[in-house]
Amino acid sequence: MYGRDQIAPLLSDRAAPPLAEAATTNAVVAEPTPTLPIATAAPTELPVVAAAERPAEKQPTPTAAPGGSIETLAPGSGAAGWWAEGDLRAEHLDDSYLYAGTNQGRPILSLIRFDLNRLPPGAPVLAADLRLTGLSAERLDPAQGGVWKVELLPEAAAPEISRLGYPELAAGQSAITLSPQLTAGDLVVGTENVLPLTAEAIQWLQEQLNQGAKLVLARISGPQGSADSLYAWDSGAGPATGGNPPSLLISLGAPPETPPAAPTEQMIVATLTPTPGNVLTAAADALTATKQAATQGTATPSIYAIATPTPPAGNLATVEAMRFAAGLPPLVIYTATPANAETAEFAERVATAVALTTGTFTPVPDGAVTPIIILPTPKPENVATLAAQMLTMTVEAEQRRAATPLPFGAVMATTTPTPVLLKYTLTPENRATAAYLVVEATANVIVYGTNTPLPPFAMTPTRTPAPTALPLIQWEDALTPRPSPTPTAAIPNAWPAAFQGNVLFMSDRDTTPRLMLLDPATGRTAFLTQDWPARKARAIEPLSPDGRYDLVVQEDSRRIPQVHIRELSSGGMRQLTTTTGWSYDPAWSPRGDRIAFVSQEAGNDEIYTMGTDGSDLLRLTTNTWEWDKHPSWSPDGRQIVFWSNRDTGQRQLWVMNADGSNQRPLLTSPYNDWDPLWVK
Repeated sequence: MYGRDQIAPLLSDRAAPPLAEAATTNAVVAEPTPTLPIATAAPTELPVVAAAERPAEKQPTPTAAPGGSIETLAPGSGAAGWWAEGDLRAEHLDDSYLYAGTNQGRPILSLIRFDLNRLPPGAPVLAADLRLTGLSAERLDPAQGGVWKVELLPEAAAPEISRLGYPELAAGQSAITLSPQLTAGDLVVGTENVLPLTAEAIQWLQEQLNQGAKLVLARISGPQGSADSLYAWDSGAGPATGGNPPSLLISLGAPPETPPAAPTEQMIVATLTPTPGNVLTAAADALTATKQAATQGTATPSIYAIATPTPPAGNLATVEAMRFAAGLPPLVIYTATPANAETAEFAERVATAVALTTGTFTPVPDGAVTPIIILPTPKPENVATLAAQMLTMTVEAEQRRAATPLPFGAVMATTTPTPVLLKYTLTPENRATAAYLVVEATANVIVYGTNTPLPPFAMTPTRTPAPTALPLIQWEDALTPRPSPTPTAAIPNAWPAAFQGNVLFMSDRDTTPRLMLLDPATGRTAFLTQDWPARKARAIEPLSPDGRYDLVVQEDSRRIPQVHIRELSSGGMRQLTTTTGWSYDPAWSPRGDRIAFVSQEAGNDEIYTMGTDGSDLLRLTTNTWEWDKHPSWSPDGRQIVFWSNRDTGQRQLWVMNADGSNQRPLLTSPYNDWDPLWVK
C-alpha cells in the first residue's frame, strides 16, 4: 500500500538532487508507515519539466442568473484519488496529486466524486464547467504526444470508490466526454484547465438530478502505451497541495417554490433463507456455496434493489455487530472452562466452523469488560448506625489486615441520593433528647472527625456566580471542577512568563487526551484550555537557533524515512542520516551544535544525537523491547526530555543529560503521558 502523498518519491527514478536544487516539499513523517514501490521494473529516465513557481492562474467565477445561484462543488475527504493498473483497491485516496497517464508502462487514472446533495431540488441547470489546477509536470514528456480526457460517470459506475480497484474504474462506462481534450501544451503547473459542459452534457446532468442522483463522478485518463508520460492535478488534500481542489461550477436557475417529489426506487422484498440449525451446518453451507461458485459461477445480479427483512439476532456475534453499528459499547460474555475433554473438543469444532463461516475471531475491543453488578450496601438510617458499622469494619480490618479486592469489571450500582433540607437546631426540651444529641455528636466525630460537616446531600441556597472566562493555565492541584477547552486565541509572538522552562505534554488523565503543562522544578501539573502552545512549541523543535535551517523527514532511495536538513532561504535539501531503520522526530539543540532524533536502527525505537552535518552519531538509550520517543531539549541544551514505556509498560515522561547519562523519570503517574515539548 502506498502512503498518502508519497507518489513523488515512488515515481522518481533520479538520484537525490544537490542541496541547492532539491524540492521544497515538507513531508514530515511523525509515525512512519511502510510503503511498497509502484512497480518492480526499472524506470526509464525522462526529461524533467520544471514546475512553475507562481500562484495558480484561476478563471473568474460567472455571475449568477436572477433568482438563481452559482454552486461550487469540491471533493470531500476520501472522494478523490488515483489508481494504477494492478491496484485491486483504493490505495491513494486523499493524495495531493491526481495523476493521469502512463508510468513504467502502467496506465494511471484519477477519479473525483462530487456530492450533489447541496443543490436545491428542481433548480434548472443553466451552465456548468469542470476546473482542474495543474500541480506536477515532473514526469510529463511532451515528445510522447497523446491526449488527456475527462469523462463524467453516473453514480452507479462507482458508488463506493474506496472499495474499488483499477479494473472496475477503468471499465466503468462513461456518459459524457468533456471537451476540449487536453494535450501536453495545455498542461502547465499552476494553470487552471476549464472544461465547459456542452448542451448535451448539461441535459445529462439535469436528468441525473431529476432522478435523485446524489453523486456525479469525473474520471481523468491520459495517453497509454509503452512510452511514459504522466501529469498531475491538485487534489486539494495532503501536505503537497497548493490549495486548489478540483471544482465543478454549476450555474442554476431559480428553484421552484414547491420542490419536486423524490423518485421512488423499485425494490424487491426477498424472503429469508432459513437459519442453519447450528454453526457446523452453516460451515457446510459455506463450503457448498464456494463449490457452486467455482463450478457454476456467481449468480447474475438483479437490476432492482433487493431488501431482505432482518430477523432477530440469533447469536452473540450478531448482537455485537448490531451494538457496534448503533455505537453501543461491546458486551463480553464470560467463557466457562470446559468441564471435560469431550466439551473442549466440541468447542474446538465450533471454533473451526466459525472460522470457516465468519473468519477468525475478532479480538476483544479495548475497554470491553464483563459486567459484574454489585449491589450497594444499604444506607444506614442514622449517623449512629453508620458509626457502629465503621467500628465493626475497623475490627474486621485489624483481623483480616486487607479487604478482598473487587473482581475486574465490577460495576457498583448506586442509588439516587435524597437531598437533606437543613433546619434550625432547637434547644433540647428534655434530658432524653439531650442524651440522644450527645450520642449523635459522638457518632459524627467517629464518622466525620471533630469538625462536623454538613450532612450528606445537604441543600443550602447559593447565589449563582457570574460566569468568568477560563484562564489559559489551570493547575491540577487547584482545579475544581476541571475546565473544558475554550476557543483558541491569537498566538503571541513571545512566550508568556508562565511557560518559560516548563514542559508541555499530552495525557489521558482526563479520560480523553488533553494538553498539559509540567513545572519540572516543583512537579506541579496543569491543564491547558487552549492548544496553541503545543503548536507553537512543536514548530520550534526542528528549527536551528539562527533560523536559517530546519529539519524534515523524507524517504531515501530505499524508501526508508531519514532526517534531512533544509535551507529555508533556497529550499535546498541534504540528507543527514543513512540508517537501515526509520529515523524521525528530529529536534535541534538550543546550543546549535547537536540534533536529537529517534531511530529504529537497533531494532526498536531509541534516541540518538548527531552533529549538524550528520557526523559523530551517539546512541543515548538502550532497551530490549521497550521504546523511547519524542526527544525535546531543555532551554539550556544540557538535558533531553522524552517519553518511554520502560519499567511500567505505560507512556511516561523521562529526562536525561545531553550525553545520555542520568536517565530518570521526570513525572511518575498512573496515567499515560507522552509527546513532551520543553518550552524554549
